[in-house]
Order: sequence, then C-alpha cells, then structure tokens
Amino acid sequence: MKSALFLNGECEDFEAVDLKDYDLVIAVDGGAKRFLKLGLVPDLFVGDGDSLDESDLNELKALGCEVLLFPKEKDEIDTELALRMAIERGAEEIDVFCWMGERLDMLLALMYLMASLNVKITAKSRKLIVGVVSKEVELEAKLNEKWSIIPIAGDAHGVTLKGFKYEIVRKDMPCEHPYGVSNVAVSSKVKISVERGKVAYFRWLKEPS
Repeated sequence: MKSALFLNGECEDFEAVDLKDYDLVIAVDGGAKRFLKLGLVPDLFVGDGDSLDESDLNELKALGCEVLLFPKEKDEIDTELALRMAIERGAEEIDVFCWMGERLDMLLALMYLMASLNVKITAKSRKLIVGVVSKEVELEAKLNEKWSIIPIAGDAHGVTLKGFKYEIVRKDMPCEHPYGVSNVAVSSKVKISVERGKVAYFRWLKEPS
C-alpha cells in the first residue's frame, strides 16, 4: 500500500502530483488548505489544527474527509502522527510532499523520522528528492546530476557507491567527516549500499544555487 503526505511547507508542484497513484492521501495540518483551495478532498486529515480555521475543519468533514484532530500541546509533531497513522493503516511506502521551507528544525525532525520508521519514506519536490538507505538500493539518475550521501542517526559503515563520479567500496562514513556531499551521477542508475547504519541521499533534480 502506498500513501502520500502533504505537509505545510513550500509546494510549487502540488498540482503535478497524481493523487490516483496513492491508496491513502493524508493532509497534515496546514497542508489541507491546498486541497480546499483546489476543491480536492484528502482521505484523511491529521494534525492539531493550529494552521487552520475551524471553518476549514468543518469543510473537510462536510466533504467526507476523515478528520483526526490532536491536542496542540503534545510530544509529537503533526508529521510524526501522520506517518505513524499511515503505517498503522498499512502503508509500506510513503511519499512526502510540501516539506521544504524555512523550518530547518522540522526538516531535521523529518529526516530522523525517515531514518527510524521501518518503511520506505521519500521526501519529494520538483527540485530535490531525499531518502534513507539502510541496506541497498538502485535509484534512477541523470548524467551530471548533483547527489549528496551522508550518514544519518549515527555513523554508517561499509558504504558502497556505484554510478557516481566519486565511487567508494565498503568505506565508513563518520558523522564528523561528511565527505559524501556534492557527488555527481555518471550513469542512469546509481547504487547505494550500507553494511551497518544508515545514509541519507539528496538527489538534486535542479542544480542548487
């Protein structure tokens, strides 16, 4: 089962996402405003409602969206609640949209959640795709794309990178020496594997300034 989460960050490409590709579509708090603006209805709303008016919540309910409203004072951020709810309902793969923005603390929290939850979670935007690797993956790439691969939630050991300008074989990546930043794809497929620990990859679809 595949789920999509829509957060309350920057989202230039919201209308480009085909909602029919997903079995469960979740609007996370203020992310629901984009649905309402376009007359679309998510399957589920998850959040504390601090980024919405009561009229927005009532409209979601009237349109048939299931609304799960949580207290504003809580230990979990809305994104965590939504991710766990998607997993609880059977999601084995989750794509996260509208996640970029000024809140670097929220971005870091999302990265740690992606690294800790035992399903495939990918953060997607028109500019950048971010994922976490704990074993081995083969990913699509384009020639000369910029990629960065860095350890997440601790050191990564036995890291192998193939299809990149700077390839490594079973090399350790300590957090205090993030040498995997600004690599370059030299193939239409790249491979990333880790023997112990985890790495995050950043695939720049558009060259960052």
